[in-house]
Amino acid sequence: RMRSFLGPESVRAVNALAAAHAAGRFDALRQVLYAHQPPEGSGGYTTQDLLDLAAGIGLSSRSFTDSVRNMSYEAWVRRIDDQASRDGNVATPSLLIGGHQMASNVMFDPTAFKQALGLS
Repeated sequence: RMRSFLGPESVRAVNALAAAHAAGRFDALRQVLYAHQPPEGSGGYTTQDLLDLAAGIGLSSRSFTDSVRNMSYEAWVRRIDDQASRDGNVATPSLLIGGHQMASNVMFDPTAFKQALGLS
């Protein structure tokens, strides 16, 4: 799930990702956003930052830029973040399997991860 709890910049970023999805370019924009992630709480990811990063990967259609500027997906962004919180997804990264949260020390240890999934 996409989360947007870090402030207005994360709401803008997830909105831009939703617009990129509509344009068939979600993963390309996701990669560039992670590569240029501003410090948390810095107010980064202004609308212009998002448009500039997207343009760098060839994502500059009128419908995309209008969606980013107008925050066309903001209600959806807030709704999915609220639902994730209600579902117990309160940390990133977070992995739920069978309704149980997997500890990060298991999630990032390939041997422990396989064992937790019953694959070893």
